[in-house]
Amino acid sequence: MNKKRLTTIAGGLWCIIGFVLVIRGLSLYQLAEIEQHATEIAITISGIIAGLIGLVKGKFVLSKTAHRNKNRIYNLDDPVGLQDIFSKPFYFFIPMMMGLGVVLRSYNEYLGGYIVVAAIYCGIGMALIVSSRVYWFTESEIQEPENP
Repeated sequence: MNKKRLTTIAGGLWCIIGFVLVIRGLSLYQLAEIEQHATEIAITISGIIAGLIGLVKGKFVLSKTAHRNKNRIYNLDDPVGLQDIFSKPFYFFIPMMMGLGVVLRSYNEYLGGYIVVAAIYCGIGMALIVSSRVYWFTESEIQEPENP
């Protein structure tokens, strides 16, 4: 597999996971309304705030991570395989994030209810969708990540 295809797959994966999280968040908003009697205005405000935070986080935080991953892929030796889509430590991070999602849903009452958990899901999903655009730039646009 070539590196351009691998980066395209990585971007697609980030985008798909982002959409899944947003859809999951929307279903949690429904649960907040049905089971916890959240008002429509509270859900709307929560959704708007989650979307805005997700846009900012996607543009300024996760985009840097996507740039680093894309650069890592282009610096790999040929041939690259599907297992090279993320760095090895990232594969430990994925189940931890999934576990955190389970914990958030299970203990939502302690965090403010489903409305808060839904906002977290939607915000992270939006951030992934926004930052996935990094993977679809051309090779010549790849830059080294800035060190703070």
